[in-house]
Amino acid sequence: MIVRRLDDCAAFQAALSVNQAGDQGAFFQTGDWFELLAHHGLPSATKLQWLVVTDADVPVLGLPLIQETGSLTSLSNFYTPLYAPLCMPAASLPACLAEALAAITHFLRHTASRPALIQLQPLDTASTFYPTMRDALITAGYAVDSYFCFGNWYLPCRGLRFADYFAQRPAALQNTVRRARKKLDRAGEWKIDIYTHPGVALDAAINAFEAIYRRSWKPAEAFPDFVRRLCALAARHGWLRLGVLSLDETAIASQIWLVDHGKAAIFKLAYDPDAARYSPGSLLTAALMEHVLAHDAVEEIDYLSGDDPYKQDWMSHRRERRGLVAFDLALPRGLLAAARHYGGKHLRRRKAGGTACAAT
Repeated sequence: MIVRRLDDCAAFQAALSVNQAGDQGAFFQTGDWFELLAHHGLPSATKLQWLVVTDADVPVLGLPLIQETGSLTSLSNFYTPLYAPLCMPAASLPACLAEALAAITHFLRHTASRPALIQLQPLDTASTFYPTMRDALITAGYAVDSYFCFGNWYLPCRGLRFADYFAQRPAALQNTVRRARKKLDRAGEWKIDIYTHPGVALDAAINAFEAIYRRSWKPAEAFPDFVRRLCALAARHGWLRLGVLSLDETAIASQIWLVDHGKAAIFKLAYDPDAARYSPGSLLTAALMEHVLAHDAVEEIDYLSGDDPYKQDWMSHRRERRGLVAFDLALPRGLLAAARHYGGKHLRRRKAGGTACAAT
């Protein structure tokens, strides 16, 4: 297999025939997602590398990376709930994936701009990519460790009816949703709209989301244009479920969900603090839950990143997303980075009285 390094996203997409590759993976594992993140979710000065693996001139796998001084990291940031390479159909075979990743790690270890450190996150430990990439890095001669990124709450829901799902929720949550409806009924005319397609109505709904987000408790978006472009992209592909709860024609809560390959991802949510007494966020979540169960028949609903307590009320299962870090001990920079990493890990363990720490 042959590895090529490209510096341009367009060339990367052309080399991989990304339209085909995108059909094989979930939303966060598509060329469209990486292009959006590269152009609208990173500082303009960020340097990128786009690695492409081919076998007999047939594209097999693409690995987008951020290039920093002496290191390479995954093309991911706080917008990224899960990182994985773009895999063509052939790479779904474990042997082919292992060969492709072995080619990449060998290429990186022996390239002229050899990185002292490689860091990939956040990863699905249950995926084939995670252990295969770890083994490929070790075989290439790197010292490899893993570390905790965040907890991920989710709901397996194949064939689940909303009425049955809601009956399984904690009594306090059920009462909150019921009371919210009654309070809104007394307060005025209210409605919930779910936007899925491009158009003037969607533009207005995105404006409403942004206005609510600015009024909410959440910090300002680091890249203000990212969410709008994400919604437009998802709507073009039929992935978007943008919910807006309005009271007397004023939007008071909004959530962005993405539905793809049988999974619903809860990507962004916000509500107006002045309307908190109506519990609009809980009511809107219930409505979107019902929509994706009844209309989209999803098999999994994913709250993405974070162990926020409220997520446990809506979800039933928890897993962890982890990162891989690899050090080239033959390079001074790699040796120093490894000493800091493993030294810090040892100190944390000692402070915790020998219990497990973040990096294990």
